[in-house]
Amino acid sequence: MPIQDDITLILILINIVLTLVLVYIYSKNYKKISSRYTLGLLFFSIMFLTENLMNFYFYNSLIQQSLTAFTFFHLSVNFIEMIGLALLLYITWK
Repeated sequence: MPIQDDITLILILINIVLTLVLVYIYSKNYKKISSRYTLGLLFFSIMFLTENLMNFYFYNSLIQQSLTAFTFFHLSVNFIEMIGLALLLYITWK
């Protein structure tokens, strides 16, 4: 298995962890505030978590087919997604 596959799977797992933290924060905030905006953020983060879990499952099953062009693209997309999630988590935490 090429190193790009390992890095991509690690990035997907990092995205899952970041999204789980966001779900926790938004659910805690929704219990306190009960606003539609917070509910929307909670719903968005749950859908994003679902997407990342599916992403991990499908990418894991695609590794056996060794699609190198797809691997680099997928690595890039997950890296950009990780940066976006990290920034959203930083802003939310403050």
